[in-house]
Amino acid sequence: MDISKILDEWPFDPLTVSARIIEGEDGLKKVQMRIDLGLIQMEYEGRPDGLRPSGYESYLDSYRAVAASEKDFTLDPRQSFNLRQEGMQYYHRYLSLHQLKDYRGVIRDTRHNLDILNFIANYANAVENMTSQQHRPYVMMMNTSAKIMLKLDENNKTEALSILKAGVRQIKNVYENVLDDPQPDLSPEIFQLRELQHRITDDGVPTELPPMEKLEIELQMALLSENYEEAASIRDQIARSSK
Repeated sequence: MDISKILDEWPFDPLTVSARIIEGEDGLKKVQMRIDLGLIQMEYEGRPDGLRPSGYESYLDSYRAVAASEKDFTLDPRQSFNLRQEGMQYYHRYLSLHQLKDYRGVIRDTRHNLDILNFIANYANAVENMTSQQHRPYVMMMNTSAKIMLKLDENNKTEALSILKAGVRQIKNVYENVLDDPQPDLSPEIFQLRELQHRITDDGVPTELPPMEKLEIELQMALLSENYEEAASIRDQIARSSK
């Protein structure tokens, strides 16, 4: 079925995440994300694609069950691929839910992806582990940001700042001790949290970044999540804006 009419009624905005929640024909909530060439539709609960691998809610749960029953369990390449693909599905959903201010959903889905990274750290080979752990700071930042926003919704700035500072410390620790990066303060994740801190404390830092800086951060986020199609699109926008 041609979906041109749907896309025409929902224009794509390259400078923001466009998402919405609808009710599906089965009566269940669905999350939709508008992308440049179409849209992604995801289940609100469970795996975003609605599948139940081996009867479990996710590949993570399935492999956890196997690991619990096999003393010398290790992830083979196919299993590692399945976890990476599952993590990408959850990434699209928590990105959408963050835009929709569904912070509890963001916390749920980022927690799932952090659990995937923990599982890979325990059961994958060194190369797979290091490749996967590159994503940990971004997932931690999104998890921390959602927790902060929940506290701000409760008008609890003190607890929000406490969560923020703890998140910055944890991300720094990952950069320094896992990723061997001696300059974690230059990371886009810590930059984002610092900018949020300035907004909470109202110390004069603008609430909106200049468009070019915003694009540069979005580019880094796309590269960190291995979303190379999106990264290429953002690079084109930067190039056009620089002329």
